[in-house]
Amino acid sequence: MKNLVPILAAVLLGAAAACSSSGDGNSGGPVELMLWHGQDDTAAKSIEKLVASFNQTHPDIKVKTDSGGATADTMLPKVTAGFAAGTHPDIAYMYGSWGAALARSPKVPNLKRYISGPNVKWDDFWPNTRQSSTINGKVIGFPSAVDALSVLYNKKLLAEANIKPPSPNWTWDDFREMSRKLTDAKTKTYGTTFAISGGEETTWLLWPLVWQHGGSILSPDGKKAAFNSPQGAQALSVMQQMAVQDKSVYIDSSPAEKGQKLFESGRLGLFLAGPWVLPDVQAAKIDYGFAPLPGTNGDHQTVSGPDNWAVFDHGSRRIKASVEFLTWLTQPEQQLVWMKDTGALPTRRSILQQPGYQEFLKKYPGIGVATDNLANAKQIRPVTAKYPRVSSFVAEAIASTLLGRSDPKAALDDAARKSDALLAVPGQ
Repeated sequence: MKNLVPILAAVLLGAAAACSSSGDGNSGGPVELMLWHGQDDTAAKSIEKLVASFNQTHPDIKVKTDSGGATADTMLPKVTAGFAAGTHPDIAYMYGSWGAALARSPKVPNLKRYISGPNVKWDDFWPNTRQSSTINGKVIGFPSAVDALSVLYNKKLLAEANIKPPSPNWTWDDFREMSRKLTDAKTKTYGTTFAISGGEETTWLLWPLVWQHGGSILSPDGKKAAFNSPQGAQALSVMQQMAVQDKSVYIDSSPAEKGQKLFESGRLGLFLAGPWVLPDVQAAKIDYGFAPLPGTNGDHQTVSGPDNWAVFDHGSRRIKASVEFLTWLTQPEQQLVWMKDTGALPTRRSILQQPGYQEFLKKYPGIGVATDNLANAKQIRPVTAKYPRVSSFVAEAIASTLLGRSDPKAALDDAARKSDALLAVPGQ
């Protein structure tokens, strides 16, 4: 899941400036690269399989893989520590919302001159993935994943409650009513779950509702909070009513994602998640369906979390080798391997035309709905190094509201005051 670790961009930048390059790698023999993937289980095995295939067919480059001693959620502080110690990798899996902080670091080279190569086919990537990889004209890496927050539903629980599966034009009122009917205190079955673990896993549940109500996260110039507008308060009120009044929500305060475990155990009806959970859900043998996010006045905007394979500077030879590897890794043939193994959505348009794409659809029933849902990912989260801190302030407001401790508007106003103070400080 996309649990963002809130961390000051200044820490990242300071560590980067304090360290020196660990070598250009211009010695003879194959170029050796280190990739930190931060994945576990199925995803880790898939990337390691792909890297092994690359190494067999590219004798001039040898890629080594490691988790980096981190999960995807904790990769930013791990890479930051690597900058300071001179032990950072050549490539790492980084969340897109970290892009602004990374782009300001001198240890992150600009790959813009490489992406125009005929083999890269940069324009084939979805627009929002290119936006995530390009910060103020600086290309920090290649798109590694794209997703769109959707709804998985338990077909058996809906049938037992005499509830029809969600329609493409369903609303948040429908979602709330379904959740209420699916909740059973005796069996500890819940309608849905909201995460309050404190990072992006929490805030990105709110942003689609804010956008659907016509609100924004920040002002157009990025200097003031806008999420505490009436539209923002109305959006958070929808979540509060379900959690506090209806008591149809499992409040998940654990980064271990107990809400997902509830869905896998058959005790959660509607799960706000996406394709990344499919291998686990299928292993649990849950009969699931896919639906787009509920809408507001016909608007079904969702939030997408495009991630990157970020490249770090160990000299020009290793940068070029990293680009060659990532050009290969992100081609449709390799992406289809990754997609079939993990349930990930296609990062390129052309993948939908590949023969293997139909096999992917068959392996993950309903996932075509999630792919179609990418069209509803119309906005991206603010591209600013300060966003992780802003996100943490909003996550605190959401948690306080869903626990019944604060009024939605008051909680968002408090988060806005903290955010405005941070955004007013130049150069951070």
